[in-house]
Amino acid sequence: MMPSVAVQQKVHYYVNLYLVLTLIFNVMKKIAKYILGMGLVFGMQACSLDEYNPGGTTSDVVFSNEDGINALVNSAYVYYGAQFYGREDILMLTEGGTDLWINIANSGYGRQMTKYDGLNSTTGQIRNTWNRFYEIVNYCNAGLERIQDVPFTNEDEKKSRIGEMSFLRAYAYWHLVEQYGNIDLRTTETKTAILEATRSPIAAFYDLMLADLDVAIANLPITPIPAAEIGRATTKAAYGLKARVALTRVAYAESAAEKDTYYKMASDAAQYVINNQAALQVSLYSTPAEVFSPANNKNNKEALFTVTHSTVNSLNPQPNNPNRLHIWFKAKYSAKAGMVRDLAYGADRNSNSGGMCFMPTRHLLDLYNEDIDRRYGDWFREKYYLNVDQYNWTADDLAAFEKPASLVGSGLQRGDLALWFTKKKVTTEKRNLPYALVDIEDTYTGNKVSTNARFNVHFPALTKYDDPDLPEVGSQVGSKDVIVMRLAEMYLIAAEAEIMMSSGDKTKATALVNVLRQRAAQPGKEADMLVKETDLNLDFLLAERGRELCGEHIRWFDLKRTNKLYDYVQQYNPDITLMQPYHVNRPIPQQFLDAITNPGEFGQNDGY
Repeated sequence: MMPSVAVQQKVHYYVNLYLVLTLIFNVMKKIAKYILGMGLVFGMQACSLDEYNPGGTTSDVVFSNEDGINALVNSAYVYYGAQFYGREDILMLTEGGTDLWINIANSGYGRQMTKYDGLNSTTGQIRNTWNRFYEIVNYCNAGLERIQDVPFTNEDEKKSRIGEMSFLRAYAYWHLVEQYGNIDLRTTETKTAILEATRSPIAAFYDLMLADLDVAIANLPITPIPAAEIGRATTKAAYGLKARVALTRVAYAESAAEKDTYYKMASDAAQYVINNQAALQVSLYSTPAEVFSPANNKNNKEALFTVTHSTVNSLNPQPNNPNRLHIWFKAKYSAKAGMVRDLAYGADRNSNSGGMCFMPTRHLLDLYNEDIDRRYGDWFREKYYLNVDQYNWTADDLAAFEKPASLVGSGLQRGDLALWFTKKKVTTEKRNLPYALVDIEDTYTGNKVSTNARFNVHFPALTKYDDPDLPEVGSQVGSKDVIVMRLAEMYLIAAEAEIMMSSGDKTKATALVNVLRQRAAQPGKEADMLVKETDLNLDFLLAERGRELCGEHIRWFDLKRTNKLYDYVQQYNPDITLMQPYHVNRPIPQQFLDAITNPGEFGQNDGY
């Protein structure tokens, strides 16, 4: 269940407590420069050592007790919700710029990540992502250095906090190293100004991450402590992240034997979750629709790790900006064919010509055979039914959909189909229908988005982040939790590892994939959804990951680790015209390079 208001207030208290404690901590420091991209000294204004500190409090005193450590742990969680999962910046960095999504406007906000247009070392999202993940790392470093000497009333809670910080540090470093490459690896708390930075081998990052995840596995409980705080990492999350990290580590292996080592590690971790679902309190839903049903959002049985957003808006770190992912996948429907914006269909505020949202590429739509695979129908919306009492077609609305003027005055009643934006190619007469129909040939010209502004804002819209419980129509203040890792991914990781490993079990891999495909089958089409061992290769598995995980903050990582990012974008997303092979890494933030004394030695990433 969702934590009670009292529990949420307690977490909110810890977060605020930590901000105060951090300020006390930084009063004791004289920071000549704000080092490592303004991200490793807790993000507060620095002051002189000569300033008077009336309490005489130091960080070692503040963090020497259970409340102080809990404040550190909770602070490490905060940015995952306040800055990342629920905000569009991380979505643009993890799903944008791939084969699956295109910036609807082909310009405007977010083009640096979604189209590699103007991506450089001063891009704000690049700087902010660097800063916040490094701050998470430092919170975890500070806590892990101190916690062994801190007495806890409940030793199980102490173990959980050790596991949580180890998990959160590994997760932050996975983002950092995959986005920026071999950057500065720090395993101890940054307490004073560090004027020089050195690059560490990528292998060193992965050694730390995998070691951290082993610590997390050894210490995390099955059920969060406290049990109501469902956003805390638990055993299933640690195994899941280990599987994901080990699979990514394969990309940096130098020999077949080394690759096999990490493939096996990934497969073992993923299969541990699959084979111990009851013990780990996780299971697959019976249908794809249930996975992202708003009714299942606050206690999702398929989720391995969830970033939570409170239904009590004041308890969110940024009360006016909690989870706004729901506005970024909407097609334009309001003010069309009599439709008005409502909570059921969501806030389509971004879906205007010249706006910005995530429109599926034709390639993504083509991945689905909706006649046998229900994931398309369960996770994409094509149809909109009239949500006012009556509507009569006007000349302007008819012209907007290129319908004949002779239909002026013809009417629709509440509940009638008003709009249909379909992935099908409609070969029969489509303009004389009583509703407006926009088919795939209207929305796309070949693989590119149509230049016809009448149609290119109308497309099948992803519904995974729908939030019908908004405070008002058109609001961006969503309260839904974000599932960032779920059980279905474990089936796909284990299958990929077994297929790619030299001694892998291909029969087992086929069976794992078929579990998901049978779950996704249209009623009576289960046999049609089954695949054979000979069907499975890396391209098929990437297609299957696209069908299952699209929009879930993973595609960019998948294409990078498989060395497919540049080629897939060129082949499947021709609206992205500026991508270069070096875009597999983001630029090092200029603010960071300006802060250190050895920027030439540290260097900018290739191509920037």
